[in-house]
Amino acid sequence: MIQRIQSLYFLGAALVSGGLSFMVSFFAGDNGPVMLHDDFIFLSLFLAVAALSLGALFSFKKRRNQVVLGRLAILISFTVFGFMLYHWYEVYQAASDRLGIGVFLPLLAIILLSMANRAVMKDEYKVQAADRFR
Repeated sequence: MIQRIQSLYFLGAALVSGGLSFMVSFFAGDNGPVMLHDDFIFLSLFLAVAALSLGALFSFKKRRNQVVLGRLAILISFTVFGFMLYHWYEVYQAASDRLGIGVFLPLLAIILLSMANRAVMKDEYKVQAADRFR
């Protein structure tokens, strides 16, 4: 399971969404930095991406399911990023000094998940090509 590169990508996406997101600030609010646990919607969406990434990691025998779970996690990550930009625009009037590093974590998760999906598809093509020779 871990010897495949896509497993490392899925694990990295799960760590970014489930672990690193709790350690960085997302916005600079009036009363200090706004963390992930301050907003339930962002918290639930980040945990959903982490759960889907871990689900894809542990379904290594079913490559098609891995791709589906990875794509679903990518869609949720895009949704999280869109919600964060909307929240930043509405609450903080698009002030660039209010952005934190945590706003860009969904983009990192999207990159890792897309690299994992590409590696899974390469494995799938290799297996299909090997089946043709039998």
